[in-house]
Amino acid sequence: MSRWSALGNLWATIREIDAGAIRAEAEQPLHIVAVGHDPALAAIDTLAHQGHNRYPLLSRSLTLLSLRDAARQTDLLRSADMLILAVDSRIGLTGSDAMALTQIDRLPRPAVLMLLFGERLAAASAPLPPSAAARAVVIPDPDHNSAVRRFAEGFYEHLPATQHLAAARCFPGVRAVYARRLIDSTSMTNAAYALASSLPEQIPILGIPFAVADILVLTKNQAIMVYRLALAYGAPPDFRQRIAEVMPVVGGAFVWRELARTLVGLAPVWGVVPKVGIAYAGTYATGMAAWRWYETGELIPREELVRIVGEAQTIGMAKARELIEQARATGEATGATAKEMAGRVADHVGHLVEQARQRGHHALRRVRHRLPLRRPSASSNDSE
Repeated sequence: MSRWSALGNLWATIREIDAGAIRAEAEQPLHIVAVGHDPALAAIDTLAHQGHNRYPLLSRSLTLLSLRDAARQTDLLRSADMLILAVDSRIGLTGSDAMALTQIDRLPRPAVLMLLFGERLAAASAPLPPSAAARAVVIPDPDHNSAVRRFAEGFYEHLPATQHLAAARCFPGVRAVYARRLIDSTSMTNAAYALASSLPEQIPILGIPFAVADILVLTKNQAIMVYRLALAYGAPPDFRQRIAEVMPVVGGAFVWRELARTLVGLAPVWGVVPKVGIAYAGTYATGMAAWRWYETGELIPREELVRIVGEAQTIGMAKARELIEQARATGEATGATAKEMAGRVADHVGHLVEQARQRGHHALRRVRHRLPLRRPSASSNDSE
């Protein structure tokens, strides 16, 4: 199969993606309940919805519940996908507040405690429930630039991973953290794949087919990443439209970087590190361009995209060396383990052989002992 015919099949490869499963993951119902002090609840609501929102939110997935009303809303609390215990450090906790939070924290639901407007409770406050305090997220100033990031990281740390995409679609405040993690993860996945496929590409006859297969696999991963970014930012879920609209935006990073990666892959073994670096950089640049587009509807200027690709390639080269060292260490460890096991097997076999030899020797002695002594023959007597 020629390289150009493979490139012509890129769209066919993208169409094979199970977009329905990703869409279902993004559109699954999600219900978060925040319970606590009223000022802290208002801050949580602001942080959850603070951020770029190019597309209108279709539903509200956050319920705010005052701590004084929590005892009457047990069913609501039990039905939540996650609970946020919002505490205003300036107000502190009464004994009954602390008891109520303890009971809520014991519910069989994922929960995170967020302490706002200070790093510790007021001096006269009752202590936080120990189990909740151990996983508390502290946001001293909800208006600080880092507050949204702190909120999002704490939020995602306790929400099941299968609901991360749905949460990003519902809450603009957690989208940037989701996008960053998705881009980093996909870039590393493609870099690792590029490394894993490097050895077959060093064989001249196999090099071109494997390189073409790489383009298809890496492009498919990039398409999934782009679609997830689109859904995370609330874009309509039509897969073909999302990919078609973003192709002009990320076209340079989407295809040409992969071609460059493939050309390096056809070089001798010294091309492995730059090849993996380009796989990382191409995926990273694709993600950054798509992120900007779905977040703001803006295009990344060519000069900035070139800078992003250059920085990403530097990072990718470093990641490539790390991956290669890890692979070598794993190979050496595996080889040492195999050698040790082989030695043990050889010793065991030798021991069994020695045991068999000794048993055979003892058996032969017993047989000889039981045989009658040979009598002198008549000819021997005559000769005497």
